[in-house]
Amino acid sequence: MKNTKEIISHLKDKGFVYSGSSIYGGLANSWDFGPLGTMLKNNIKDSWKTFFIDQEENIYHLDSSIILNSKVWKSSGHIDKFNDPMIDCKSCKERFRADHLIEEENNINVDSLSFEEQTKMIHKNIKCPNCKASNWTNVRAFELMFKTSSSKTNEDESNLYLRPETAQGVFINFNNVVNTLNAKVPFGIGQVGKAFRNEVTPGNFIFRTKEFEQLELEFFVEEKDANKSFEEYLQKIRNFLEILGLSSKNLKEYKVPKESLAHYSLGTTDFEYKFPFGWGEILGLANRGGFDLENHSKNSNEKMEYFDQANNRRYTPFVIETSMGVERLLFAIVSELLITEKTSDGEREVFKLPFNIAPYKASVLPLTNKIEKEAKDLFKLLLKENIGPINFSKGGSIGKRYRKQDAIGTMFAITYDFDSLKDKMVTIRHRDTMKQERIKIKGIKEYIFNNAR
Repeated sequence: MKNTKEIISHLKDKGFVYSGSSIYGGLANSWDFGPLGTMLKNNIKDSWKTFFIDQEENIYHLDSSIILNSKVWKSSGHIDKFNDPMIDCKSCKERFRADHLIEEENNINVDSLSFEEQTKMIHKNIKCPNCKASNWTNVRAFELMFKTSSSKTNEDESNLYLRPETAQGVFINFNNVVNTLNAKVPFGIGQVGKAFRNEVTPGNFIFRTKEFEQLELEFFVEEKDANKSFEEYLQKIRNFLEILGLSSKNLKEYKVPKESLAHYSLGTTDFEYKFPFGWGEILGLANRGGFDLENHSKNSNEKMEYFDQANNRRYTPFVIETSMGVERLLFAIVSELLITEKTSDGEREVFKLPFNIAPYKASVLPLTNKIEKEAKDLFKLLLKENIGPINFSKGGSIGKRYRKQDAIGTMFAITYDFDSLKDKMVTIRHRDTMKQERIKIKGIKEYIFNNAR
């Protein structure tokens, strides 16, 4: 596995991820996704939507607003409880998560400790990781939500927040989906969208950023079926991660202990991946019980219940939630599948992406510029074949062009040569095996679909 610096360098050089605001000196923990990174992200999101929504019965799409009424966040507990313990080093002015400092030094969970108790522990035996001084402020709450405002005049200003999660947009639309689509429990609502968190210590490339995308599904069930649904979604998640190309040896499941559960959770299992920097959470599965619907019902005076016509009863469904970070999944995929491989003539960088998420499915390469026009005609023909995105690669030796396609994950390289002018055949090369075959032009689409993985 490559280290984080090597991964960042590769992704920048190949057009996947760029530093944000780079022409103005950058912005800490801000990243822009280039052409290939955007395609890869979109393919991850599309794979999630296909697997968790479109191939399932009674699960619906939603796209809720990023800015919601502030009462939503009061009801959900975010305004009162969504904060991290922060501490500053007075000597070097660096800021840290107090709980992380204590856990790394003492190997204990500090969720049950008050800020005063955490302050005493840090002041007693922990040095600043940056400057090694022991000159700390007290631990205090750091608000994780980004605050903005809405006003007609400077005097008429009210606080609003950028959403820290997409889930609440689903819960407040529960009645709308039930009433307009006649949804029957069990059913689910899923959405993909931006979320924002004012993290104390963002970092580790795109693992922890202030702006990110979530893949969230809220599955509504009867209380008696919640545990069964939870176990079913555990297996679905395992299957989905395998589809993305992540191996079980770099994954582990962590059942969150009761004392460390989020305020809304009756049970949570986190999936962690072994990144170059160590283990990190990439997604979570939680039994949220009836917490969200009950709270919104109480605070909005709108009944957020399901009416079971068959049994003539009303009840609040339990919610089984899957929540994944797109950027974290992408980082895990790159960590797993971007490798340096020995070859007969040295070595090559190869990005062994599954066909379904690779930015380009194939590339058309004219052997020389003398037959560029004919190769371009083939390229235009293949674009209409619904194979997926295909690129056109010209200039430089054919070997170097093969290597470039390997490094960005393109599975098939289609070489158009002088013989192609006469026999209407091309040479197609498979990224992973480097095996080359001569096939008819009219059989390219069939060949790709038969040999894609």
